[in-house]
Amino acid sequence: MDVEELLRGIKPLEGQVTAIRTVQETRPREDYADAYVTEVNVKCASKVIKVLDSRFPRDSSQPLSHLRRFAKHNQIPEHLRPLLLREGISPAQTIFVLISPPLPDIDSLQDALSPFAPPNPASEENNNNPSLTFHTIRIPLQPPLTPVQADAWSKSMWPVVYNPAAPRAMIAPPPHILARARDSIQPKAGRYLALAQRVADEAERSGLGRRVGAVVVDPDLEAEAAPDNNDNDDGIHWSDAVVAVAGDGRYSRAATGTEETSNPPNQVATTYSPDHEGGPELHALMRAVDLIASKRREDRPGSSATNRPCLTEVERYFLSKSDVDTTAAASTQPTEPNSEFESKESTPVPPPEKYQKTTETSAQPIHTHTETLASASASASRIRPRSQGGYLCTDLDVYLTHEPCICCSMGLLLSRFRSVVFPRSGRMVSGGLASEPVVGPVPVEEGQGEDEVGKDDEKKDEHVDGSVEREYYGLHWRKELNWRALGFEFVEEQGCGEGSAELGVAFHA
Repeated sequence: MDVEELLRGIKPLEGQVTAIRTVQETRPREDYADAYVTEVNVKCASKVIKVLDSRFPRDSSQPLSHLRRFAKHNQIPEHLRPLLLREGISPAQTIFVLISPPLPDIDSLQDALSPFAPPNPASEENNNNPSLTFHTIRIPLQPPLTPVQADAWSKSMWPVVYNPAAPRAMIAPPPHILARARDSIQPKAGRYLALAQRVADEAERSGLGRRVGAVVVDPDLEAEAAPDNNDNDDGIHWSDAVVAVAGDGRYSRAATGTEETSNPPNQVATTYSPDHEGGPELHALMRAVDLIASKRREDRPGSSATNRPCLTEVERYFLSKSDVDTTAAASTQPTEPNSEFESKESTPVPPPEKYQKTTETSAQPIHTHTETLASASASASRIRPRSQGGYLCTDLDVYLTHEPCICCSMGLLLSRFRSVVFPRSGRMVSGGLASEPVVGPVPVEEGQGEDEVGKDDEKKDEHVDGSVEREYYGLHWRKELNWRALGFEFVEEQGCGEGSAELGVAFHA
């Protein structure tokens, strides 16, 4: 098979890249707690804060910066006004202070804040011993995710501040980072996904696995290649940033134990059989990670070639783009005693220093003590060696034909990918990235009454796209995990895409 001819014939998929919302966004925690509100002299507001912070410290593990410490009369929610506002008190004289959890006892608060109580016009003679009235209200413990939510809470509970610039990395990717990544991915996403489909076709046709494919792209190579793109391109220039491709290989562990399967077991693909396909190490995503890792090991001086049976022509083609002459590279290295070299081999190499982004389209390493091998091999190899900052799959993008299973989703994070893209039609019941069902428009037929439309609206959350019931994990960005990747779905134009994979055989991709 002529791979370059195949690349020239690939037509990009038509559609748009959209971000996968996080589970923190789709299922936000709305924790509430009780708080106290009391009215104090507006001129003593700063003193009230000092007393509260010194005598009743707030819980540092539960920041409540989204709640206003003070509220003016006109900021009090409508339903609290009959409870809090008193007749005869000028709005210019008093202000309401919020005492948030952990709540001290009322007597302690009374003792601490009574010096700042507003005058009581109804009983001037008792002003020598003023007292405060504490009212209990409900407050949200989590910050609002949207201005709409902030406005709703301000009207129903207590004035809330929405700060879009506040750190929200535990909840969702920062908007500017997400937008920048989406803008860089959108132009060629259709081509890379089309290539992933051809890789998947090859895996299925060879009998090595299911029709699942993965394409790994280095966005830095993509940015470097962009200025060189011109009308004289031979039709494969768009693939210059592809560092590895891999198809599914779960059937390559055939019972015969041979490298080639004489009887492709694709007949079992009509059902899911753990006996034939258990274990995720031969799924497309994990095979792509393994190819990159093994290639990086091979390119180290003194390393031997890795035996890779069952590679398809497309996989072998892109792997060859990272071939370097390790013998020539070894001759450029300073001579060292064998014992020292062996000790280095046995000692774990620390992760390289992080690349420093100097411009929007290029990256320069922070360190400059790079050997001759590094500069020589970097130009020849698409897979960045460790001496050039290559570490796992850091800062790489992966394009998949199907939503990866839970195990592969965790492997995606452990491999430090920058982003993952898969078509919405490739969602899987066993997938680990989607965070919510697809909710599509409900068609209204002519003559349908309002009552029927209302019933349809009630069912809108019940798999409008016809998909089956499943769990949604959103593993690409979970606050419980110590690494996060940007997740995107490719939504094909109507009539261009295939049917949803969720409705097919429920296998693990």
